[in-house]
Amino acid sequence: MNEIVSSGEMFDLESEKPGVLQELGMSEQEYREICETLIEKDGMVVDGSKVQFIYPVSALETSHRVTLADGREFTAMCAIDAIGAAFTFHQDTEIHSVCAECGEPVHIRIKDGKIAEYTPKNVHALSFELGEFENWAGSC
Repeated sequence: MNEIVSSGEMFDLESEKPGVLQELGMSEQEYREICETLIEKDGMVVDGSKVQFIYPVSALETSHRVTLADGREFTAMCAIDAIGAAFTFHQDTEIHSVCAECGEPVHIRIKDGKIAEYTPKNVHALSFELGEFENWAGSC
């Protein structure tokens, strides 16, 4: 996840595996099992060996841009994931998005784990079971 945030590009599970194994001190079997579990539970979406999405980060452009307090930026998979990024990365965040229904700009700032400001003032976030939508990433 951090690799996608830092590079802004898809992470290759095969070519970058040696670096991950060394950095995290894990075996190849542990790495394979973790990847399989994430894919099985829809926590990670891959195209071949390239990670397109790993919650909450999208390597593909979306309308949900998140800026972390440390200055790094990424696009989140959906509006809910953008909000949750403050808790995933344990830091304040700023979100710039657009309403999927009307296209109006949406801005949310999370500070100390709480929504500190937001516009528009009538903003709402809805959550659905992923199985209800074929294109769930484009539905929020």
